[in-house]
Amino acid sequence: MRINYLKSIVCVSALASVALLSCHGNNSNSANGQNGADTLTKATAKVADADQDSETYLLPSPLQIASIFKNSGLTYMPGVTAPFKDAAAFSSQFDRALNMGVYSADLSYCILNKQTDDAVKYLNIVKGLSDKLGFGSVFESNAFLTRFQSNMNSTDSLASLIAELQMETDTYLENNKEKYIGVIAFAGAWVESMNTGNAVYEKQKSTGVSSRISEQMNILEGLVKLLNKYQASDKNIAGLMAQLKDIKTTYSGFDEVKSYNPDSEQPISLTPDHVTELGKAIQTLRSKFIAS
Repeated sequence: MRINYLKSIVCVSALASVALLSCHGNNSNSANGQNGADTLTKATAKVADADQDSETYLLPSPLQIASIFKNSGLTYMPGVTAPFKDAAAFSSQFDRALNMGVYSADLSYCILNKQTDDAVKYLNIVKGLSDKLGFGSVFESNAFLTRFQSNMNSTDSLASLIAELQMETDTYLENNKEKYIGVIAFAGAWVESMNTGNAVYEKQKSTGVSSRISEQMNILEGLVKLLNKYQASDKNIAGLMAQLKDIKTTYSGFDEVKSYNPDSEQPISLTPDHVTELGKAIQTLRSKFIAS
């Protein structure tokens, strides 16, 4: 299964919006929402297992990861998202890209949980970081900020707008040969989403969230492969890869992971202690990101 990187993110972003439209207003553990998340996560895992020479890995959007966790029982919890910062606080292109991912994940989390005031703040930070990275024109050309303000009362519309923004950004990076920025941003979004999932799990002990935390580790494999592909584009990528590999090593050392049958249709079920251990490793890395 070989899917173009750009088109993959575009398609997954669109699918996420469709899934949100179809399950909005239903119970967060609905069968349809759960099955949709399962299907997309398994598709991601299959592509992540592709040969390392492949240039085509499927990475979901921050919106998709947020919807997977939400459909598994993750609810809104104040205080788990990153603190508001001005884009000027990040001095390097690497830190800007990384934190654009972090804030994009928080933006998605707030939208799905109807925290519109915070969502607007995060959107403005993402816009500021996009300006610093050189593609703020994406926001201007489609009047995203104005349209966002006009749809504040519709979670479905806001989710659709964010998916559209993701597509336009990916297109810009593709056309300007800067896809590596998108990969760095996704690393930030993945870590922030996993940190949120773990933080909520520690409070609620939701078994649905626990299984999704384990499944997301498949996405990490594809992410590391893409970062390896773009190592020459930014000197900081090598360090980021090493930090993500440390998280993967922690996960791979768990007994239930080592004994897992890859042909099984069931996700790996981590023990509560192992979810906590993995969560601490992710939280440590996330703290480094937002302190940049």
